Amino acid sequence: MNCPGCATEMTHLAFEGRLGTTIEIDLCSVCRAIWFDHFEELRLTPGATLKVFGVISEPADRPTTLFPTALHCPRCNGRLLLTHDMQRSTPFQYWRCDSGHGRLITFVDFLREKDFVRPLTPQQLEELRQNIQTINCSNCGAAINLVKDSVCAHCGSAVSMLDLQQMARTVGQLRAAASGRQAADGPPPSAVPRGQSDPSEIEALVQAFKTAGRTDSPPGLIETGLGLLGRLLR
Repeated sequence: MNCPGCATEMTHLAFEGRLGTTIEIDLCSVCRAIWFDHFEELRLTPGATLKVFGVISEPADRPTTLFPTALHCPRCNGRLLLTHDMQRSTPFQYWRCDSGHGRLITFVDFLREKDFVRPLTPQQLEELRQNIQTINCSNCGAAINLVKDSVCAHCGSAVSMLDLQQMARTVGQLRAAASGRQAADGPPPSAVPRGQSDPSEIEALVQAFKTAGRTDSPPGLIETGLGLLGRLLR
């Protein structure tokens, strides 16, 4: 199946579904987006959800391609409708087929929908500014000058980050559910390498920037957080 966003052939993956079913989804590494057929996402098992997180956390091998103005359903070729929604206080969007064939959602908006993305607090923003001057917007890719801005001047998105603590808790719960045991009480696992003290979330992100050698012009905070998520999953 070709991606509705860039026409590149999507990667077709099969995952274990609930009640012994097989769930098939399609991912585009160029657009960093997922196509879910109708209700497929709701039938993923905990183990399959972990595998989707693993795919999302893999680093991009090229810059993300922006979607064209008009997107069409890969099943019926009908125009996909841009849909805005909310997960608690977090807005996200996706493109859905009006005939019910499925929907297209970016990796970042998939994480927003799961309530894993949140804006930085004023204290976190100040801590980040002390170490990094420019980041790229996780929504549109435009550069954000942190010295003077806390939202993207191009698309208006607030500077946001992956909630690493909540992701760690969720990964622990999914692993426990996949193995048929109850999640253990206590602090969640850490995405920080063994042997290091457990820093704040901003410190962990800054460390990741420095490790990548991108402190002058780093990628978005969410993308950097995905790298830490991949470390946790491994």
